[in-house]
Amino acid sequence: MTPWSRRTARLDDLTHHLGLALGGRPGAGLARRLMLPVSRDTLLRLVRRRGAPAFTPPRAVGIDDWAWKRSHRYGTLVCDLERQRTIRLLPDREPATARAWVEEQP
Repeated sequence: MTPWSRRTARLDDLTHHLGLALGGRPGAGLARRLMLPVSRDTLLRLVRRRGAPAFTPPRAVGIDDWAWKRSHRYGTLVCDLERQRTIRLLPDREPATARAWVEEQP
């Protein structure tokens, strides 16, 4: 942070995490409830400036199917079991699609 900044480093870090977690409009709404005057454009600008955290490859991956529309269209969900985060949504639930996706990953 520079000496003429209008936000402290701590507040800048907090707004960056708000932008990462919620995005522009929802993040600005929560910030308003927390009495932090910040606009949605500012949240998005902070996220773009700092970037996202570096991607670390998962060690344990879970694969499950889920319904885009019940009884009509299904997809495959690939998630990181250690961090409990979604990695990828595949367009169908065919084993060949999931196998092809896993083979192209490092």
